[in-house]
Amino acid sequence: MGPGLARPDAIVALIPVFMPDRRLVELVGELRAAGFGSIVVVDDGSPPESAPVFGAVAAVPGCTLLRHEVNRGKGRAIKTGLKFFLERCPEAAGVVTVDADGQHLPRDVVRVAESFLAAPDAFVIGSRQFAGQVPWRSRFGNRLTRQVFRWVAGVRLADTQSGLRCFSRALAPRLLALAGERYEYEMNVLAACPRLSVPLREVGIETVYLDGNRSSHFNPIVDSFKICRLLLRLALSDLRARRRR
Repeated sequence: MGPGLARPDAIVALIPVFMPDRRLVELVGELRAAGFGSIVVVDDGSPPESAPVFGAVAAVPGCTLLRHEVNRGKGRAIKTGLKFFLERCPEAAGVVTVDADGQHLPRDVVRVAESFLAAPDAFVIGSRQFAGQVPWRSRFGNRLTRQVFRWVAGVRLADTQSGLRCFSRALAPRLLALAGERYEYEMNVLAACPRLSVPLREVGIETVYLDGNRSSHFNPIVDSFKICRLLLRLALSDLRARRRR
């Protein structure tokens, strides 16, 4: 697994999830073993058949399970977790968001968290390297959104769709106030960072795709174009604001 987190109580691991399998249980256990003292799992309205998985997760020491009665989207699940983080984890310096589908290795989560602790003013992204056998849905979606993001935000990123991100307690309230309930929220967060003078830092992570990334609920065409539409709206809004000055 590699070295664990040097400061176990410094970072809260936040996992938004919908319809998980047993990999979620393994992930939570491995994050706990890697040194994360507090793990928050947000069940985004999963059906009753997911109950055994969540029961096993809730039994892990240091893990808190939050629930939405109905599916509200990944963005809202992250916001629910951030609200809990701000209200109930006062000692933690930051929070790291982790996807539940097995794409993020615990050692990479630790590396991203440690990178943040070394420079806590930054917003740290665990960036996948899109080389080799990458599912077309992942390659297409990321290529499209990173090009639009570069044009709109003026920032070049290798991976605009990574869910592995770490940021500070001070930044969390500002991100919590941003619009977006589903996948577009994560892009809205990235777009907000340059405006808030928050540096974006990328840490290369191992690229893991299980069963061709079939477990992902991300639609590469529909969701990518929703994200691009959001970025274009932000660009037009900035243009109008500059013209009024």
